[in-house]
Amino acid sequence: MICMIFLGITIYLIRNGKLREQYAILWIILTAVMMLLSLFPSLIDFMAKQIGVSYAPSLLYLLGLISVLFILLHLTIAVSSLSARFIVLTQKIGMLEQENLALRQGNKEFAADSAVQN
Repeated sequence: MICMIFLGITIYLIRNGKLREQYAILWIILTAVMMLLSLFPSLIDFMAKQIGVSYAPSLLYLLGLISVLFILLHLTIAVSSLSARFIVLTQKIGMLEQENLALRQGNKEFAADSAVQN
């Protein structure tokens, strides 16, 4: 039931534009895995035997930690990309301000030259 509520909240956030699709895919995948493990608890036991974990519920903590690490990695990549874009935009704004200042000074000099000629 909790997984269904979480999935509903995720879809609601996507529809309202508060969560972008590229980030939502990760949340939907994690919700599907949680739902699968809650519907079929024998999967946890099977996975624990395959990995060699003696206490199967502790595997849930490991899976949760791995999920959080993937989310952190995904968000770190997004922040790095945005940081690089921010640097480029800041440089472009600086160049445009410099060009704007040069044009203003050029117009003032042009207006002064034409006033002297008249």
